[in-house]
Amino acid sequence: MRKYIIVLLALLTTGLFCQDIVAQSKLPDWIFKKPQRSSGNRTFYYHVEKGRGKTETEARNAAYTQAFMQVALKLGIPLNTEDISKAISSGTNVQLLAQRFTIPMNVACYFSRKDDSGWNYWLLCQIPELGYADRVRFDDFTDCYSHHLYDSLIELKDIREKEKIRRSNTRAIVASTFIPGMGQMLKGQGGSGAAFLVSEVALFGGGTVCYFLGQEQSKIMKASGSSYQDYTNAKNKKQTWDIAMYTCFGVGAAVHIANMVQAWYVEDKHLKTTNMAFVPAVIPINEYSTPSYAMGAGMQIKF
Repeated sequence: MRKYIIVLLALLTTGLFCQDIVAQSKLPDWIFKKPQRSSGNRTFYYHVEKGRGKTETEARNAAYTQAFMQVALKLGIPLNTEDISKAISSGTNVQLLAQRFTIPMNVACYFSRKDDSGWNYWLLCQIPELGYADRVRFDDFTDCYSHHLYDSLIELKDIREKEKIRRSNTRAIVASTFIPGMGQMLKGQGGSGAAFLVSEVALFGGGTVCYFLGQEQSKIMKASGSSYQDYTNAKNKKQTWDIAMYTCFGVGAAVHIANMVQAWYVEDKHLKTTNMAFVPAVIPINEYSTPSYAMGAGMQIKF
C-alpha cells in the first residue's frame, strides 16, 4: 500500500511542479511591447520599469522607486530616492504616495517572477507628457495578462534552437565523413570521437598491412624457382592475409558508417540546456493512527 502512495505522491508532485513552472514562464505582452495610447490622447506615454531584489518586496520597491524617479526627472520634481523607498517599504498605498509627492503617475499593470538569482518585478506605468501634468488623461488598460507575444517568441526560439541543432549535426556528419570522430569532437564529445578515430586507424591500417603481406605471398607464388611446397604455403598464407584484410576493411566500413550516424545524433554539449530535474518530495501521512512519511520524487520540467 505504501509504495502506491509514494507513486501517487510523485505523480501529484510532478503535476504541481509543471503547473507552477508553466504559470511562471509566461511573461505578459506589455513587457515586450508597450501598449499604444488611444488616438488623439497625447497627454501621457507608457513606460515599463523593472526592479530586482532578493525578495519580491525588495524587487517591487526597486521598481516603484525607479518609476517615481522617472516621473520626477520628466517633470522636474525634486525627490529623494531614500524617502520614496522608505514610504514604499512601509506599505503606503501607491496612489496616496503619488499624491504625497505630487506625482501624476498611474500604474496600469504589474508582474513578478522568481528566478535562480532572486525576484524580478515589472511595472507598466502611464506617465504624463511635458506640459500635461495638471490635465493628464490616463487611458484604461485592462489587458494585463495576454501572452501572445511571449508564445510567439518561445516558438521563434524553438525554431532557432532546432536550426542550431540541424547546423551542428550537418557540420558534424561532414567532418566525421572525412576524419572519423571529428564530428563528435566538434560537439564536445571527445571520448567517443577519439575512440572512433583510433578504431578506424587501427582497422584500416591493419587491413592495409594485411594487403601488403598478401602481396608478398603472391610474389612467392609467382616466382619461377618456387617449389610446390613453397607455393602451397604461400597460397595458404595469402588466403589468411586476404581474409584478415577483408575483415578489417569490412569492419572498418561498418564502424565508419556508425561513426557518421553517431556524429549526427550525438548530443552537442555546446548547445546543451538543462530541461529536466528531479525534486524529492517528503509528505507526512497518517496510516493506522501511526505518524509516518511518504517519500517520492517530483519531476520539474523547464518550458
